[in-house]
Amino acid sequence: MGRTKGARNADYLKSRDKLVTLLARTAKHSASFRALAVNARVSPATLRNYFGDREGVLDAVLAYQREKGNPYRRAVADAHAGDVRTALTWVLEEVAAGWRLGLGKVHALGLCAGLDDAHLGPSYVNEILEPTLQSVEARIQRHIDSRELRDSNVRYAALALLSPLLLGLIHQHGLFGSKCRPLDLKAFIVDHVEHFVRAYER
Repeated sequence: MGRTKGARNADYLKSRDKLVTLLARTAKHSASFRALAVNARVSPATLRNYFGDREGVLDAVLAYQREKGNPYRRAVADAHAGDVRTALTWVLEEVAAGWRLGLGKVHALGLCAGLDDAHLGPSYVNEILEPTLQSVEARIQRHIDSRELRDSNVRYAALALLSPLLLGLIHQHGLFGSKCRPLDLKAFIVDHVEHFVRAYER
């Protein structure tokens, strides 16, 4: 019996997953649809069959990166990492280490592709930025529940904790600020956590 019109091949999802894995390593925010196809080693027609258009490609890459990062975000939210200062220092050090190992490229892709883009901006927020913030919210809530931190708006607190580090990482690594105005990120994290805890402790 022939394949039903409009039905996908049995290996469609497997082939799509392989393409997404490859695109996650090669996609650039400035790449055209044709360039994305070249990097994925397929024709534009094949890429269009799986993703539709350039936005579809980048959506798929961001969704893939979210899934890849889920175990790390769960650890940020749930790992027993000691008292509040030790735990929050560990969280920020994990973010900094992940940034150097590839997380920075994910944020660069999302930020550069998403700024002023009504479709890709929310895609980056929903797939990468908010899941990260929400894991930090959950971590802070643990320390509120253990009465190490005072009750507060955890969303505001998570932004207060994470934003300075993200700016520092963009400054030092994304913008190569380490070459013109180096920052000791490890010392910065310790200092920042101390001030954060003093502001939010009971």
